[in-house]
Amino acid sequence: MEDRTRGFLWAVFASVCLSTVPAVVKIGLTDGADPLQLLVPRMVLGAALLWLWIGVTRPQRLRIEPRGLRYCALAGGVNAVNLLLFYLGLRRVGASVAILIFSIYPALLLLLLHLRGESVNRRDLLRLALALGGIYLVAEAGGAADPIGVAYMLACAALYAVYMLVIHTRLVSYPASTTSLWIVTFLTCGVLAMRPWVTAPGPLGPTGWGVVIWSAVVGITIARVATMEGVRLIGGAESALLLPVETVLSVAWAALILGERISASQTAGAALILTSVLLATALRRRRMFWRT
Repeated sequence: MEDRTRGFLWAVFASVCLSTVPAVVKIGLTDGADPLQLLVPRMVLGAALLWLWIGVTRPQRLRIEPRGLRYCALAGGVNAVNLLLFYLGLRRVGASVAILIFSIYPALLLLLLHLRGESVNRRDLLRLALALGGIYLVAEAGGAADPIGVAYMLACAALYAVYMLVIHTRLVSYPASTTSLWIVTFLTCGVLAMRPWVTAPGPLGPTGWGVVIWSAVVGITIARVATMEGVRLIGGAESALLLPVETVLSVAWAALILGERISASQTAGAALILTSVLLATALRRRRMFWRT
């Protein structure tokens, strides 16, 4: 099987895994848990499982040169703040609204790539207009959706674009398992550093621990390695082509598990956002094709 096909399959598998996390985390937040109360044990468990898996199966992958370690620390730190913003936003808005707003990150990623030397044209402005119009409709002009929650998710999308930029430009040459391990390790350290600033409402119950275990095993241990392997084989911009799949699945899980429904205006906004994402990633794909 050629690298491109394997990379595509890894990215699809990661998308399926990640699509389950917003609805599952929303269950824990609705049950009364604090965001960091769910996030800290999730990261500690996820990091421990990655260390165990790689240490037993591929101990040689534990090593990474100092330069790569620094970029893993940068990616992990950015991702720590990004994840906290996601949890804070998810506490204020529905899982379907949160994931739709977050799904603008590929457009932001390509904007960052433009800032590294690629020109901005009218099509880029059209994508931006579509994304902003979509966000306005999804948030229902600040009506049904909490504006602070929307702001959290916008900031989350921006930081995730920075995170993907670091992977795409600085870590793509390293083994996926190595970078996944060290990024999650630094991410866990970042989350642990935030923990003393928050007072938990009480101990986690069975529901909270179920959320932690699912999001750690499926959303970290499995999805992280799959994502990094996909990015290594087909690149960050190519991996972003599959974001609409993850978005649609996330909304479907929110409807199935949480009973969430989006209004007609939010559906129109979702269509605008997904159109913006597809335009952005399709353009990037054509540029990569003509350069090969």
